Amino acid sequence: MQESIFPKPTSLVNAIKLSAALIAIGISVFHLYTGAFGIIEAYGMRTIHLMTLMILTFLYWPASKKWSKEKSAVIDIPLALICLAIDIYLMVNHYRFTTREWYTGPMNIFDISFGWITMVLVLEATRRVAGLALPIVALCFVGYTLFGQFFPYPFTIRSPNLLIFIDHMFMTPHALFGVPVGVSATFVFLFIMFASLLDQTGAGKFIINFSLSVVGWATGGPAKVAVIASGLFGTISGHSVANVYGTGTFTIPLMKKMGYKPEYAGGVEAAASAGGQIMPPIMGAAAFIMAEIIGVSYLSICKAALLPALLYFTAVFASTHIEALKMGLKSIPRSELPPLKETIYKGFHFIIPIFLLIFVLVRGYTPFRAAFIAIIALLIVAMARKSSRLNFNEFLSALIKGARNAVVIASCCACAGIVVGCLDITGLGIKFVDIILNLSQGIFPLLLLLVMLACLILGMGVPTAPAYIIVAMIAAPSLIKVGLSPISAHMFVFYSCLLSAITPPVALAAYAGAAIAEANVIKTGVNAAKLGFVKYIVPFVFVYNAALLMEGSAAFIIFSFATAFVGTIALSAAMEGFLLTFLSPLSRLAIFAGSVLLLISHIPTDIAGVVLLAIGVAQNYRSSKKVRRSEGNLEVVG
Repeated sequence: MQESIFPKPTSLVNAIKLSAALIAIGISVFHLYTGAFGIIEAYGMRTIHLMTLMILTFLYWPASKKWSKEKSAVIDIPLALICLAIDIYLMVNHYRFTTREWYTGPMNIFDISFGWITMVLVLEATRRVAGLALPIVALCFVGYTLFGQFFPYPFTIRSPNLLIFIDHMFMTPHALFGVPVGVSATFVFLFIMFASLLDQTGAGKFIINFSLSVVGWATGGPAKVAVIASGLFGTISGHSVANVYGTGTFTIPLMKKMGYKPEYAGGVEAAASAGGQIMPPIMGAAAFIMAEIIGVSYLSICKAALLPALLYFTAVFASTHIEALKMGLKSIPRSELPPLKETIYKGFHFIIPIFLLIFVLVRGYTPFRAAFIAIIALLIVAMARKSSRLNFNEFLSALIKGARNAVVIASCCACAGIVVGCLDITGLGIKFVDIILNLSQGIFPLLLLLVMLACLILGMGVPTAPAYIIVAMIAAPSLIKVGLSPISAHMFVFYSCLLSAITPPVALAAYAGAAIAEANVIKTGVNAAKLGFVKYIVPFVFVYNAALLMEGSAAFIIFSFATAFVGTIALSAAMEGFLLTFLSPLSRLAIFAGSVLLLISHIPTDIAGVVLLAIGVAQNYRSSKKVRRSEGNLEVVG
């Protein structure tokens, strides 16, 4: 066996690596087994999943990035052993935990102690893998739950005693081992494993080569490659930061080589990677969670998400094209690009498991079973070519990588479970609805802004699935209460909670892009936010015009999308300050105003938008003719 996978335990660090590899393979095999033969009882499945991945958290992620592995091991090993002890305790006491009466059944000192310790371990694990943002949010909710009785009206609540609190958090399937961890333990883990196997078999390289073949030759080709590749891979990975590192290591240096500024290259990759989370069919697993929470079909969610996602990628695509025109950047020579036919021939078999995944989901299979079927299909089709065929060591390596990637989601889901548990035991979700409705004073646009701001804060640094679960429980009910359809409300909060990935000062996806591009962090974040402007605007648009969620007649849906499509491209030009040539302040203002009116998609606003757009474009056209004449005169003089 390869030493990189199973190092000889000749030192403490190697012993930790070996232990982590064996545990990672074990938990991956466990999930594949449940995918094949069905999950075990929910509470047991969740406890095994979370506590085992928590062991991996402390073996893979050091207490501090500044510490050596040897120094961190002094803390990491005891914490991993505590997780193992709790894991065994929960398995041994599984029957007692699942048959006792909640809140009234007897609790012993181990139940209470392990409950508090598990909460602390979850917070620490989340800090290690995702930063301080989510643990701080969870601690705020815990503090409010325990001490809310001392808060002034209207924030006063009836706080539970400590025994009831830890009973609810640890011994019921409503908090630490609640819905968020349940989502992670079932289909999210298998989708992460699917993504890991895709990468191991070479599908990631195929996606990049395919993107190069299709758009690499075009104006702004390298940036467009980033948009397509990151969008395709991001919909499966469900984590914008991981996606930036996955595709950005290739696309960002390529963009810099072709003349893009480092901060712009990092911003493009961040914006494109953040878009993968909103693109059907998978949407970072959020599509399945949303369907389950709302109680509609998976296909209904994909249908509603499609047009807003297309508008988002249209904006990023158009912005990169306009930036290339503005800077006079050249495309990649066709001689340096992989031939399209050859690329498709070598990698078309990767498309089969993805289409099979979509097919079985549409046919009504559960996401859990569909993900397992896709994994088996991928392993079979990968054998068709030597380049994608996995040997045993490569397969084990994919299992290890998949489990390691799942650690981030599992820890964040458990931390989100703390938040959900606090909401459940206090009724804080209902109180939040009342508070935000009172603050908005019945002004609907203000309500939307407040909800978006709250979701942005709650989504800081959190992967797609747990971020959406939190805001779905807290913020979506306030929009449904004022009359929005459940799909509109949940799509609005879903978009809003993902904004932090590209919004400074948080902008974790932009920071990852900046690190690869060796660029200024804030400038990269600003570029990412500017490129991803549709994510800020389109939620308001589809709230007022549900046609963009494919609700209504086919004619009105087509008309609304067409005007929004034109408005999106025009707004990209206004944001970049360039069309045929640099926009004057007046033409830029006219195009900006016209594009906003077109996005609203009502006949009066569309007419006004077209008029303003025509004025701005006409003025820019005259300016471009003057520029060409002056350049021609200079050539004659020369």
